[in-house]
Amino acid sequence: MTVLIVTLLLVGSLAVVAYPLFVQRRRALLDEPAEQLTLQLRRARDRVYDEIRTLQQEYFLESVSEEDYRAQLQAARLRAAQLLREQQQVQQTVETIDRAVEEEMRRAAGEVPAPEGHKP
Repeated sequence: MTVLIVTLLLVGSLAVVAYPLFVQRRRALLDEPAEQLTLQLRRARDRVYDEIRTLQQEYFLESVSEEDYRAQLQAARLRAAQLLREQQQVQQTVETIDRAVEEEMRRAAGEVPAPEGHKP
């Protein structure tokens, strides 16, 4: 009987210690693709900003007409704004997932009751 109790205590202790490590590993698996996507979007936006700087230099040197300059500048600004929106959407999605995971963990630990109509 004593061996069974000691074994259960050891298994319980190991589970308590290992659980946070497992959760962090799973979170890292989710965070890595989001971070890579955010980095790709930032790099694409930086390229657009470089294009804008180059376009401004060309306009200053009068190698581009004012009409072409304005059209290309507007297009580049729209691309940069779209990339920024996409980056913000990725961040908001990650934050929403993090909140949902933390709420589910609290619910699983018995800290917060499940909302009405929610079946685990």
